[in-house]
Amino acid sequence: MEWHYYTNKSVRRKIDNLLREAAGLFANCEPTYEARQQARKQKQELLKQIYDLEPHFAERCGYRP
Repeated sequence: MEWHYYTNKSVRRKIDNLLREAAGLFANCEPTYEARQQARKQKQELLKQIYDLEPHFAERCGYRP
């Protein structure tokens, strides 16, 4: 099993950008239940994109296909 995150700079850059975007969702989230649920949905969409690039990494981040 090869982790492209550690061997491919392009994949690493894309995943890092998606992770940065996911972190920003919660950093800028309003303190309401609805806003947090929306942020969680968006986070799952970002993790799906990470899964398409590197399935093993996305699973380690909590994504369940």
